[in-house]
Amino acid sequence: MVVINDIFRYSAISELSYWFKGLALTIFTCIVGILFIMLYWIFKYGDSMRISFGY
Repeated sequence: MVVINDIFRYSAISELSYWFKGLALTIFTCIVGILFIMLYWIFKYGDSMRISFGY
């Protein structure tokens, strides 16, 4: 909890209202959650995935 309070106090979102702080924290949590789900998929199905890059 101390870390979250320090982030709110010393970061760029310290000037925003509580609603925007909550929205920013929710969006950040969603992005991190999606990244962890993608990492899980890569670890579980990575050897059978075919990743191609198109240019």
